[in-house]
Amino acid sequence: MSAFYFLFTANALVFGTLNYAKYTKDWKLEKKLLSHTLLSPASWDNGRWWTILTSAFAHIDPVHFAFNMLSLYNFCSLCAFIPVMGGFGFLYHRKRKISESSPSDWQNKTRNYNSSALGASGAVMGIGALTACMVPNAPMQLMLIPITFPLWVFVAGYGLVDSYFLDSPNSGIAHAGHLGGLVFGTAYYLAFLRKSPMGVWRNVQRFFPRR
Repeated sequence: MSAFYFLFTANALVFGTLNYAKYTKDWKLEKKLLSHTLLSPASWDNGRWWTILTSAFAHIDPVHFAFNMLSLYNFCSLCAFIPVMGGFGFLYHRKRKISESSPSDWQNKTRNYNSSALGASGAVMGIGALTACMVPNAPMQLMLIPITFPLWVFVAGYGLVDSYFLDSPNSGIAHAGHLGGLVFGTAYYLAFLRKSPMGVWRNVQRFFPRR
């Protein structure tokens, strides 16, 4: 769980500083922070390439921050019992780079050039996809909903929702980032972890035994 505490602390520091600047009306500090944490095609073209990394540690809305950190905690709790998941911090870093580049590419092709994205959602969903591949039947429960269902249903449901709203002009969520994380998490499992003694690949092999 040490990886979670490190990632939580990094996200909390940026979240706290952004909201401090907002509520004290320190517009200069807020503008400077946002210029280095908001990911968009425009920021990339202006040479702020590091926003593809820093955007995954930035949150402004308390609900957004709380939901991402709670999801990250839940996935970390599951990963803590999986021996091959020792490099969790590295995986977060790699998923963050891939998933956070997805909304920038998608916005550049289909939406407002100056629209921006931030938050750890893409990286969190990447970890969620990988965890779902490793322990697909792990019980999950949505907040305030007293129903337990398998982790793979939770992750697949998110993927369907993000796919449906991908091109919605009324959505303020970076659905492309979520999907990028889901794809990378699944691909990482298939490329490096499918031979582990647990996970969905073992279940697939049971239906297609070698002859």
